[in-house]
Amino acid sequence: MDIPLIKISIRNREYNLYTKEQRMEVVSAYLFEGLSHRKIDKEILKLDDKYSRGYQSMGILHHLGLNKEFKGIFKECSIENAILQLKSKHDKSYNNLISILEDIKIKQIDINDIENDIISETSQEYRIETEGKQVKVYTTKYERNPKLRKAAIQIHGTKCMACGFDFGDKYGNIGRNYIEVHHIVPLSKSKETDINPEKDLIVLCSNCHRIVHRKRNYVLSLEELKNSIKFD
Repeated sequence: MDIPLIKISIRNREYNLYTKEQRMEVVSAYLFEGLSHRKIDKEILKLDDKYSRGYQSMGILHHLGLNKEFKGIFKECSIENAILQLKSKHDKSYNNLISILEDIKIKQIDINDIENDIISETSQEYRIETEGKQVKVYTTKYERNPKLRKAAIQIHGTKCMACGFDFGDKYGNIGRNYIEVHHIVPLSKSKETDINPEKDLIVLCSNCHRIVHRKRNYVLSLEELKNSIKFD
Protein backbone atom coordinates (compact mmCIF):
# COMPACT_ATOMS: atom_id res chain seq x y z
CA MET A 1 0.00 0.00 0.00
CA ASP A 2 1.23 3.47 -0.87
CA ILE A 3 0.90 5.43 2.37
CA PRO A 4 0.88 9.26 2.03
CA LEU A 5 3.44 11.42 3.77
CA ILE A 6 2.61 13.05 7.08
CA LYS A 7 2.04 16.78 6.59
CA ILE A 8 1.69 18.36 10.01
CA SER A 9 -0.24 21.59 10.35
CA ILE A 10 -0.14 23.02 13.88
CA ARG A 11 -3.76 23.16 15.12
CA ASN A 12 -3.25 23.21 18.89
CA ARG A 13 -6.61 24.78 19.70
CA GLU A 14 -8.77 22.07 18.17
CA TYR A 15 -6.41 19.28 19.21
CA ASN A 16 -6.23 20.28 22.87
CA LEU A 17 -9.94 21.01 23.07
CA TYR A 18 -10.80 17.29 23.05
CA THR A 19 -9.87 14.30 25.19
CA LYS A 20 -7.42 11.60 24.16
CA GLU A 21 -10.31 9.16 23.72
CA GLN A 22 -12.18 11.58 21.43
CA ARG A 23 -9.06 12.13 19.32
CA MET A 24 -8.60 8.36 19.04
CA GLU A 25 -12.19 7.97 17.83
CA VAL A 26 -11.72 10.76 15.27
CA VAL A 27 -8.57 9.12 13.88
CA SER A 28 -10.21 5.69 13.76
CA ALA A 29 -13.33 6.99 12.00
CA TYR A 30 -11.27 8.85 9.39
CA LEU A 31 -8.68 6.16 8.61
CA PHE A 32 -10.75 2.98 8.95
CA GLU A 33 -14.30 4.10 8.12
CA GLY A 34 -13.57 6.94 5.73
CA LEU A 35 -16.06 9.29 7.38
CA SER A 36 -16.07 12.92 6.27
CA HIS A 37 -15.00 15.71 8.61
CA ARG A 38 -18.58 16.91 8.96
CA LYS A 39 -19.85 13.42 9.77
CA ILE A 40 -17.13 12.94 12.38
CA ASP A 41 -18.02 16.28 13.97
CA LYS A 42 -21.63 15.14 14.18
CA GLU A 43 -21.27 11.46 15.11
CA ILE A 44 -18.05 11.41 17.14
CA LEU A 45 -17.68 14.90 18.60
CA LYS A 46 -21.47 15.36 18.94
CA LEU A 47 -21.42 18.81 17.34
CA ASP A 48 -23.91 20.59 15.12
CA ASP A 49 -22.19 19.94 11.81
CA LYS A 50 -24.13 22.77 10.16
CA TYR A 51 -22.30 25.09 12.52
CA SER A 52 -18.93 23.34 12.90
CA ARG A 53 -18.80 22.30 9.21
CA GLY A 54 -16.21 19.64 10.03
CA TYR A 55 -13.53 22.09 11.10
CA GLN A 56 -13.06 20.57 14.57
CA SER A 57 -12.23 17.05 13.41
CA MET A 58 -10.25 18.46 10.50
CA GLY A 59 -8.17 20.47 12.98
CA ILE A 60 -7.42 17.35 15.03
CA LEU A 61 -6.45 15.35 11.95
CA HIS A 62 -4.36 18.11 10.40
CA HIS A 63 -2.51 18.57 13.69
CA LEU A 64 -1.48 14.92 13.35
CA GLY A 65 -0.51 15.43 9.70
CA LEU A 66 -3.45 13.46 8.30
CA ASN A 67 -4.68 15.24 5.19
CA LYS A 68 -7.42 14.17 2.75
CA GLU A 69 -5.17 11.46 1.25
CA PHE A 70 -5.52 9.49 4.48
CA LYS A 71 -9.32 9.34 4.37
CA GLY A 72 -10.37 5.67 4.47
CA ILE A 73 -6.86 4.50 3.65
CA PHE A 74 -7.13 1.55 6.03
CA LYS A 75 -10.74 0.69 5.22
CA GLU A 76 -9.83 -2.86 4.18
CA CYS A 77 -7.20 -3.34 6.91
CA SER A 78 -7.23 -4.55 10.48
CA ILE A 79 -5.66 -2.17 12.96
CA GLU A 80 -2.78 -4.64 13.47
CA ASN A 81 -2.06 -4.64 9.74
CA ALA A 82 -2.22 -0.85 9.57
CA ILE A 83 0.35 -0.57 12.37
CA LEU A 84 2.66 -3.07 10.64
CA GLN A 85 2.45 -1.16 7.37
CA LEU A 86 3.33 2.13 9.04
CA LYS A 87 6.23 0.56 10.94
CA SER A 88 7.57 -0.97 7.73
CA LYS A 89 8.18 2.55 6.40
CA HIS A 90 10.93 3.08 8.99
CA ASP A 91 10.02 6.75 8.99
CA LYS A 92 9.93 8.58 12.35
CA SER A 93 7.27 10.98 11.08
CA TYR A 94 4.72 8.15 11.44
CA ASN A 95 5.64 7.44 15.09
CA ASN A 96 2.92 9.63 16.59
CA LEU A 97 0.26 8.03 14.40
CA ILE A 98 1.55 4.54 15.24
CA SER A 99 1.32 5.38 18.94
CA ILE A 100 -2.30 6.52 18.54
CA LEU A 101 -3.21 3.37 16.59
CA GLU A 102 -1.63 1.19 19.29
CA ASP A 103 -3.74 3.00 21.89
CA ILE A 104 -6.83 2.39 19.75
CA LYS A 105 -5.90 -1.29 19.46
CA ILE A 106 -5.68 -1.59 23.24
CA LYS A 107 -8.99 0.21 23.63
CA GLN A 108 -10.82 -1.94 21.11
CA ILE A 109 -13.00 -4.53 22.79
CA ASP A 110 -14.22 -7.46 20.72
CA ILE A 111 -17.94 -7.91 21.40
CA ASN A 112 -17.63 -11.67 20.81
CA ASP A 113 -14.98 -11.95 23.50
CA ILE A 114 -17.19 -9.97 25.84
CA GLU A 115 -20.14 -12.28 25.23
CA ASN A 116 -17.94 -15.31 25.84
CA ASP A 117 -16.68 -13.75 29.07
CA ILE A 118 -20.26 -13.21 30.18
CA ILE A 119 -21.20 -16.82 29.49
CA SER A 120 -18.17 -18.10 31.41
CA GLU A 121 -18.77 -15.95 34.48
CA THR A 122 -19.98 -17.91 37.49
CA SER A 123 -23.69 -17.63 38.22
CA GLN A 124 -25.08 -17.03 41.66
CA GLU A 125 -25.17 -20.57 42.96
CA TYR A 126 -26.78 -22.20 46.00
CA ARG A 127 -25.69 -25.76 46.82
CA ILE A 128 -27.75 -28.24 48.85
CA GLU A 129 -26.46 -31.69 49.78
CA THR A 130 -28.81 -34.47 50.85
CA GLU A 131 -28.24 -37.96 52.25
CA GLY A 132 -26.83 -40.50 49.85
CA LYS A 133 -24.57 -37.78 48.49
CA GLN A 134 -27.25 -36.66 46.11
CA VAL A 135 -26.45 -33.11 45.18
CA LYS A 136 -28.96 -30.53 44.04
CA VAL A 137 -27.77 -27.21 42.72
CA TYR A 138 -30.14 -24.27 42.36
CA THR A 139 -28.82 -21.46 40.23
CA THR A 140 -30.09 -17.98 39.54
CA LYS A 141 -28.46 -16.47 36.45
CA TYR A 142 -29.25 -12.90 35.59
CA GLU A 143 -28.93 -11.75 32.00
CA ARG A 144 -26.09 -9.33 31.31
CA ASN A 145 -26.15 -6.83 28.50
CA PRO A 146 -22.92 -7.02 26.44
CA LYS A 147 -23.35 -3.38 25.40
CA LEU A 148 -23.36 -2.24 29.02
CA ARG A 149 -20.32 -4.37 29.78
CA LYS A 150 -18.50 -3.02 26.74
CA ALA A 151 -19.38 0.56 27.71
CA ALA A 152 -18.14 0.00 31.28
CA ILE A 153 -14.80 -1.35 30.01
CA GLN A 154 -14.41 1.50 27.53
CA ILE A 155 -15.04 4.02 30.33
CA HIS A 156 -13.09 2.39 33.17
CA GLY A 157 -10.45 0.42 31.25
CA THR A 158 -9.26 -3.11 31.98
CA LYS A 159 -7.24 -2.52 35.14
CA CYS A 160 -8.85 -3.56 38.43
CA MET A 161 -10.21 -0.44 40.12
CA ALA A 162 -9.46 -1.92 43.56
CA CYS A 163 -5.99 -3.49 43.40
CA GLY A 164 -4.72 -2.35 39.99
CA PHE A 165 -4.25 -5.86 38.59
CA ASP A 166 -4.04 -6.03 34.79
CA PHE A 167 -4.65 -9.38 33.08
CA GLY A 168 -2.79 -8.26 29.95
CA ASP A 169 0.33 -7.34 31.93
CA LYS A 170 0.28 -10.68 33.76
CA TYR A 171 -0.80 -13.11 31.03
CA GLY A 172 0.12 -11.34 27.80
CA ASN A 173 -2.12 -11.44 24.75
CA ILE A 174 -4.49 -14.10 26.14
CA GLY A 175 -5.30 -11.77 29.03
CA ARG A 176 -5.51 -8.56 26.98
CA ASN A 177 -8.78 -6.65 27.42
CA TYR A 178 -10.13 -9.10 30.01
CA ILE A 179 -11.67 -7.82 33.23
CA GLU A 180 -14.82 -8.57 35.18
CA VAL A 181 -17.60 -6.01 35.48
CA HIS A 182 -19.28 -5.52 38.84
CA HIS A 183 -22.73 -4.04 39.41
CA ILE A 184 -22.56 -1.66 42.38
CA VAL A 185 -26.26 -2.29 42.85
CA PRO A 186 -26.84 -6.07 42.47
CA LEU A 187 -28.45 -6.91 39.15
CA SER A 188 -31.22 -8.77 40.99
CA LYS A 189 -32.26 -5.50 42.63
CA SER A 190 -32.01 -3.15 39.68
CA LYS A 191 -33.51 -2.70 36.24
CA GLU A 192 -31.19 -2.92 33.26
CA THR A 193 -32.73 0.22 31.79
CA ASP A 194 -31.64 2.20 34.86
CA ILE A 195 -27.96 1.22 34.69
CA ASN A 196 -25.42 3.94 33.94
CA PRO A 197 -22.14 2.17 32.99
CA GLU A 198 -20.06 5.08 34.30
CA LYS A 199 -21.67 5.34 37.73
CA ASP A 200 -23.30 1.96 38.34
CA LEU A 201 -20.61 -0.39 37.03
CA ILE A 202 -16.96 -0.83 38.01
CA VAL A 203 -14.26 -3.19 36.74
CA LEU A 204 -12.59 -5.69 39.07
CA CYS A 205 -10.16 -8.58 38.76
CA SER A 206 -11.51 -12.03 39.57
CA ASN A 207 -10.07 -12.08 43.10
CA CYS A 208 -11.49 -8.70 44.06
CA HIS A 209 -14.85 -9.55 42.47
CA ARG A 210 -15.09 -12.72 44.57
CA ILE A 211 -14.22 -10.89 47.78
CA VAL A 212 -16.80 -8.18 47.07
CA HIS A 213 -19.49 -10.88 46.97
CA ARG A 214 -18.07 -13.17 49.69
CA LYS A 215 -20.76 -12.28 52.23
CA ARG A 216 -24.04 -13.43 50.73
CA ASN A 217 -26.17 -10.69 52.25
CA TYR A 218 -23.65 -7.87 52.07
CA VAL A 219 -21.75 -6.52 49.08
CA LEU A 220 -18.62 -4.52 49.81
CA SER A 221 -18.30 -1.04 48.37
CA LEU A 222 -15.25 -0.18 46.28
CA GLU A 223 -13.80 1.90 49.13
CA GLU A 224 -14.33 -0.92 51.65
CA LEU A 225 -12.63 -3.31 49.27
CA LYS A 226 -9.68 -0.97 48.72
CA ASN A 227 -9.25 -0.48 52.47
CA SER A 228 -9.11 -4.24 53.01
CA ILE A 229 -6.27 -4.85 50.55
CA LYS A 230 -2.83 -5.43 52.01
CA PHE A 231 -0.18 -4.51 49.46
CA ASP A 232 3.37 -5.88 49.68
